[in-house]
Amino acid sequence: MPMHENDRGWLSGLSLSNQFLVAAAVVLCLSMAVLGSWVNRQITRSVLATSGAAGAAFLDAFVEPLVQDILPDGTLPAGSHAALDALLREAPIRRNIVSVKIWRPDGLVVYTNWSKELIGQRFVSTDVARAAAGEIVAEFEDMTSAESAHEQGLGLSLIEVYTPLYRADTGEVIAVGEVYENAEALAAQLDIGLFRTWVVVCVTTLVMLAILYAIVRRGSRTIAVQRTELQERFRDSQRMATLNETLRFEAERARLDANAANEELIGRIGLDLHDGPIQLLSLLMLRLGKLQRGGTTPEDAANMAAIKDLTAAVIQELRTLSAGLALPEIGDLNVAEAIRLAAERHENLTGTKVDVKLGKLPRRVTGALKICIYRIVQESLTNSFKHAGGEGQRVNARLMDNSVVLRISDRGGGPPGGENPGGGPSKLGLRGIRNRVEAFGGVADVRSGPSGTVVEVRLPISELATRDRIAPAGRRQQARVS
Repeated sequence: MPMHENDRGWLSGLSLSNQFLVAAAVVLCLSMAVLGSWVNRQITRSVLATSGAAGAAFLDAFVEPLVQDILPDGTLPAGSHAALDALLREAPIRRNIVSVKIWRPDGLVVYTNWSKELIGQRFVSTDVARAAAGEIVAEFEDMTSAESAHEQGLGLSLIEVYTPLYRADTGEVIAVGEVYENAEALAAQLDIGLFRTWVVVCVTTLVMLAILYAIVRRGSRTIAVQRTELQERFRDSQRMATLNETLRFEAERARLDANAANEELIGRIGLDLHDGPIQLLSLLMLRLGKLQRGGTTPEDAANMAAIKDLTAAVIQELRTLSAGLALPEIGDLNVAEAIRLAAERHENLTGTKVDVKLGKLPRRVTGALKICIYRIVQESLTNSFKHAGGEGQRVNARLMDNSVVLRISDRGGGPPGGENPGGGPSKLGLRGIRNRVEAFGGVADVRSGPSGTVVEVRLPISELATRDRIAPAGRRQQARVS
């Protein structure tokens, strides 16, 4: 019968040891019940076999000689009836033997010491048929047939034994003897034996359950302790993972903030150079011009001209430095627009052509990362113009594996090894590119050969760098050259 859903829920709510106790109790009780029933049955069969042998011995020794003169029609002479009655009235036999019947093999009763009216009646009995075939049949308290009405009315525990009776000279079965033995003492002994058997079975079952439960209980406690420890370690691991993620997020934010601060500082220095020393030197140039026009000696005029040239050279140098340090106006541009702006400014300043091809790029990044990309494109194109004359300049950019990949190339020979051997601006420019890329955790690769120079940069995009992940490159924007 299937277990009810509420029963399954109740069982699953128990501890492992209690679930085992319930299951083991059911299995062991059923097993021991079967074992106890089998043992009791074997004891009863053994007792019946012994009692059947004793009853068969009585019939063979005392009854079989008295039926040797059975008539051809299968009936007993009157003398045999009298001899059998006298035999069964003897005190030692009467104490154990309650009743005796003699049957013909075809089921006709030819003798009984009680219920003489049964003589001459025919009954269908499988036990008589089995005995007529040579088998000894013993039964305990199994009297349900009509011919045993007298024995049933006695209210005693009886053993019923059927045994074949043989003719002495030929050995053929001439009749079947049936004897009812008083089994009151035997029944009492069987009850005691059965009771003791069930006591032993129950005690054994309880002992086995107790031992198994103790073992499983100890294992269940160990499992519970280990499960609690594992759960606590799992919670600790989750807390550590959350803390590590928070620290990584904060470190990334700090690194990006530091990069932004560096870029802002560089821009501020450029503006300070432009608004401070350059302005003062420009005023000095104006004053020198006025002094030169005011009329002086030829020697003074020559000195002032030299000073003016020197000042102009210093102003030009400072303008170059400030232009390299000042931040371009790209605050409102996206990555694609910043790359196009760097290329267009380079085209306007050098008169060369830059082929720009952009794939999908992040829509939003931090200002520091955007300026880093702008500077990389600007410096790479400048080096290309200096060493390759701007031939075959090309800028490719796309988003791949959560990183912005830049590839700036030309078809010129380039400096040996991809850098300026003289240690001039090219070498400093490539070093600056690498420094900027490494500050953002990226990788820069510069390859130069007879077919041209390639600057390939990979800049990782963190969660802080972009929220709106990917957007098409968009149309080419107009250059905003100041």
